[in-house]
Amino acid sequence: MSKYVKELMMEQLRSDLDGSRSLLILDLNDLDANAEHHFRRDLRKKSIRLRVLKNSLARRVFSELGMDGLSKFLDGPSAVAWGGEGITELAKEITAQVKILKKPEIKGGAVDGVVVGREQVDDITKLPTREVLIGQVIGLLLGPARQTLALLSSSSSTLAGQLEALAKPKQADGGEPAEGGEPAEGGEPAEGSEPAEGGEPAKGGEQAEGGENAESAPAPD
Repeated sequence: MSKYVKELMMEQLRSDLDGSRSLLILDLNDLDANAEHHFRRDLRKKSIRLRVLKNSLARRVFSELGMDGLSKFLDGPSAVAWGGEGITELAKEITAQVKILKKPEIKGGAVDGVVVGREQVDDITKLPTREVLIGQVIGLLLGPARQTLALLSSSSSTLAGQLEALAKPKQADGGEPAEGGEPAEGGEPAEGSEPAEGGEPAKGGEQAEGGENAESAPAPD
């Protein structure tokens, strides 16, 4: 193969990957043409692309992308799969297809440029999908808003009761009886109010000074 053709093939791989740093390396050995056709068709439905690799050229391209560790998976028939909604969806779909067809094998891959082995790919399939994660984040963000909406959508009587309960502490000034719990002036005699001097008989039933007979003085000698 001429150098020019190799450069064209490498450029085609670079263009196809378009800088993607999340991908899987597969072994399609023993997968017959009919099965491979259905395999590719099902992947396309999920926007996942598949390309058979020439290992020596793929090593150079992956090295340029900073994923030298993928070279250990480029032994024997190899293909690269990438695309979809994310690495979780990619790993889930490829794993599901492998279980159906039996023959394809996942050698390893990369997650955002970090090389992972086959066992780690299995762990990735257990993670929530991108849509599930987004839903969880939105649910957390909408938590306070949901509480506010629940309050506003409550019945008018309930809402009025809540507002009244909030307003009660503010009625302390001027809205309660005077200190001591007794009526204001005019209800009962004010504090310390007693009948004026002279309004009651003097002690012992005697008349007030000047209104009673003077005490008898001794007769002059």
